[in-house]
Amino acid sequence: MRDLIKEAIADLKNADGFIYVTAEGDKVDLHEAAKKGIPVTPVNPKDQVIKKLEKAGLPLNEGKFLNELNELIALVTGNAPAAKTTKRRTFTDAEKSKIVEEWKKVEAAGKKTKAAFAREIGVGYQTFINWLRG
Repeated sequence: MRDLIKEAIADLKNADGFIYVTAEGDKVDLHEAAKKGIPVTPVNPKDQVIKKLEKAGLPLNEGKFLNELNELIALVTGNAPAAKTTKRRTFTDAEKSKIVEEWKKVEAAGKKTKAAFAREIGVGYQTFINWLRG
């Protein structure tokens, strides 16, 4: 399997658009084939790689299989995305008013931009702007 994957990678990296195969299905260099007078057929390397991998039991053109394979690789390598545990925060009207009042103090002192203040309190910039307007 490892050799198959290495060969697939090499085919996709080294091909300038096409690979050339003989009537028997053997890969051949175009210049070599021309020198020897061997008839060849240009083939998209991606199609060839997909066929070889499907033959080996890896259906890479199936989205569900790809998702499962990517998840498996992530879990095995320890690169699985962390489960999203942050819950969206909601603020009461009183909290919003208090934050806006705090902003007015910060603005008067000229210490921060609106964007920096919004980041500091953990609110999106546009949300904060809407609070100021409201």
